[in-house]
Amino acid sequence: MATGTVLLLPGAAVLPDGSTNNVGPGMSMRQGSEATRKVHLLTLDFDGAGAVIESAWWVFRLPADYASGGTLKIQWMANATANAVKWQVEVGAITPDDVDTPLEHALAAAATVTTSVNATEARRLTESSVTLTMDSAVAGELVKLVLFRDPADAADTATVDAEMVSCSLEYVTS
Repeated sequence: MATGTVLLLPGAAVLPDGSTNNVGPGMSMRQGSEATRKVHLLTLDFDGAGAVIESAWWVFRLPADYASGGTLKIQWMANATANAVKWQVEVGAITPDDVDTPLEHALAAAATVTTSVNATEARRLTESSVTLTMDSAVAGELVKLVLFRDPADAADTATVDAEMVSCSLEYVTS
């Protein structure tokens, strides 16, 4: 069986409005150290201190070749060489035949992964893989996916921002 991918970039995320209990991560443009043609990366910066849960949303149509499964691969970095980040992800899949609207459709249970920051050097790329609960998703459905970090969670020990560079949803194709 082959693997399909849906790329979820920081610039394509829908961020919450900032009201109470509805906060998004900061968005930063990071510049490389090259002498010319410096690389620039857009990151979503999920706070590592405090008690505010920050979230980012992506809404997309599940590809026609989707057969099953769902793993979110999160590529991120942190300005630290110790401790860990706990990522959490929820998914909702909606069809035109559902009795609720896309705005009220409940999300499946959160899937989580805790990954240590790179201990060799600050801001080295780290990848976390989360096996998702896909809410009975089928090809062609509207999917809403929320990625979040709860810095007050005991498993999340990194006190610096987790700087998300890229995410991809990987699935088994038909």
